[in-house]
Amino acid sequence: MNQSCNERGRTERWAGFIILLCLAGIAAGVFLKQFSFNPAVLVATAAAPEAAKTVSSPSPGETPPTLPPELSAFSAPETFSADNLYDKIDGKADLYLTAGFVELRCQRFALKATNDAWMEWFVYDMGTLPPAFSVFSLQRRSEAQAFELTEFSYQTQNALFFVCGRYYVEAVTAMPTEPMMAAMRAMARQFVAANPPGAMQIPELKLFPPENLEAGSQGLQVADAFGFDGFTNVFTAKYSLPDGATNAEVLAFLEMTRTSATATALRDVYRSFLLANGGKEIETGDAALLGKPINFMDSIEIVFTEDNIVAGVHAAPDAASAAKVARLLADGLRKGKNE
Repeated sequence: MNQSCNERGRTERWAGFIILLCLAGIAAGVFLKQFSFNPAVLVATAAAPEAAKTVSSPSPGETPPTLPPELSAFSAPETFSADNLYDKIDGKADLYLTAGFVELRCQRFALKATNDAWMEWFVYDMGTLPPAFSVFSLQRRSEAQAFELTEFSYQTQNALFFVCGRYYVEAVTAMPTEPMMAAMRAMARQFVAANPPGAMQIPELKLFPPENLEAGSQGLQVADAFGFDGFTNVFTAKYSLPDGATNAEVLAFLEMTRTSATATALRDVYRSFLLANGGKEIETGDAALLGKPINFMDSIEIVFTEDNIVAGVHAAPDAASAAKVARLLADGLRKGKNE
């Protein structure tokens, strides 16, 4: 009996010893694993930056045939259609899609002298000139500075924006050094030379009288202008009127329709829209000749017709400035019709 007990005790002790050895081996393996690396991780990490610098030949409408000598491709080109534009510019895609977007092509380029200084080049194919101008005007930055390139172009501290025929182009960098901006301007000029825009004339813009007109303020809204779904191609321009020590800004607008009857109907529907949403007609002397002004959300609206054109002012700060710009616009439209 005692012998049996002793043998069983020795067996249990050996078993326990073996288990402890196994546990110690596992612990040692875990400890050593902390100081070892998977080569695959190192390869993937090292390869990632190189993948971002894939060079690809440009195609028409995407980049200039030859880059400025100081630039090189920093990424592979990307192309986005109406189906996946949200993947690139989520939050702004609707603006482009509503205007008639066809395709976006974009790519990153870097200064050869400093690989960490790069910019991204966006080419939006909008189909025709008016939609390209529309997105250009709606995306216009308040800090715009003159950049003589095409009829519609400007620059900011870190970007260029321009229309080239059917294309709306943006070039943006987070490193706005002078060498980078100079390279971007050179690339823009090469793009225009490679994609001649022809005569970039939009007749409706010439209907706005030049007196007190703010340079570069013209725009085009192709849908739901001023929250009214009856407007489909509304051209706008800002007028700045002296008002003591400051200037009063007034937005003038017009939309061309097929017939004078269509224009009259559209005018009346817009007035009904304003009145149905809280607007109140006000009396202001001869301004009523163009239709009674409407106080809408503490600003002034005037809408009238001239032949087949619906025109007026939107969100003017006061009745006097609204009436002045409305009369200026009406006189200009009549003069333009008679010329």
